[in-house]
Amino acid sequence: MSNDEPSAQIPPPAALLGAAGLIPFMGLAVAGHLAPEPWRLPALTALSPYGALILSFMGGAQWGLAVAAGERRLRPYAVSVAPALLAWALLAAPLALGLVGLAVGLVLLLIYDLVTIGRGEAPAWYGVLRSRLTLVAALSLVVGALAPSAGLGGAP
Repeated sequence: MSNDEPSAQIPPPAALLGAAGLIPFMGLAVAGHLAPEPWRLPALTALSPYGALILSFMGGAQWGLAVAAGERRLRPYAVSVAPALLAWALLAAPLALGLVGLAVGLVLLLIYDLVTIGRGEAPAWYGVLRSRLTLVAALSLVVGALAPSAGLGGAP
């Protein structure tokens, strides 16, 4: 399949809204390092639930694919709710660990998404979009985890 085929072209609304969804990731991660000191920890504290929401949302996309396909097996539905459960648990973890865990969760779900795309269960453009967005989101979460205020490697 060439990238000129309609199934490989990312719909403009998906590209625009996906990119807009990266603004909090990048902004809060940068603020965790560069904002005036009293705002660094609150920025990172806001990054964690945002990452959890997005990880849950991406799991929900898998639920939607399963419903649209008329899926009757447990696996697709279990995979779709696992990100929300993981995200919820990571909200209770120490901040840096939670941020790294959310990044890992996004990457693991991306791998599963790419498998579903390879099986023809989602359009090719979805894999391209997910890969780009996940790279930036996961890196932002790791950058946030590395901020001194996050407590990685010592007390905040």
